[in-house]
Amino acid sequence: MVPVSLALKREQYANELWRYKNAAGPQQQYFRMGLAAVLWRFLAAHEGCIADRCAVPGFGIVTTVPSTSGRADHPLRTMAAHMVGATRDRYRDLLAPIPDAAALGRTVSPSRYTSSALWGDDVLLVDDTWTTGNHAQSAAAALKAAGARSVAVVVLGRHLNTDYGDTAGHVEQARLRRFSWDICALRNWDHG
Repeated sequence: MVPVSLALKREQYANELWRYKNAAGPQQQYFRMGLAAVLWRFLAAHEGCIADRCAVPGFGIVTTVPSTSGRADHPLRTMAAHMVGATRDRYRDLLAPIPDAAALGRTVSPSRYTSSALWGDDVLLVDDTWTTGNHAQSAAAALKAAGARSVAVVVLGRHLNTDYGDTAGHVEQARLRRFSWDICALRNWDHG
């Protein structure tokens, strides 16, 4: 799992990740466009790093973690399938939640989703937020069970609550590092 950024509870990026799904009208489109640009920029700079770490030449297929809350057309799917040039031509709808997926709660379950058949494909799985990781891990397990050779997960925001445990200390350490689009979370140095 590779996060694009931390999404701290009650701070701007976490708010944007909520609004791109829940705002209405022009405001919703504004947040979708912004997040699509973030994903596009991140993948342009670092998708190769992710493929290298997975020891694959690249990801021929991109898909997203679908909603288990009954949202008919998830905006992340729209972004990856239509808005983000780095994913648009490789996007495939592969996953569907089982009818009672929401009842599984916050547990990893390889049966939470079903996947179309794959034949040794390398898949880049995109999710919007990672809190416990249960949905993304369940989706990755379904893709592997369907025949994916490799599955890498990219999340727009790693959701953190600084009031929980020693999270505040980790966040303070993260804030000390200089931000640059060219610094890779996997290589941890500037390669731009």
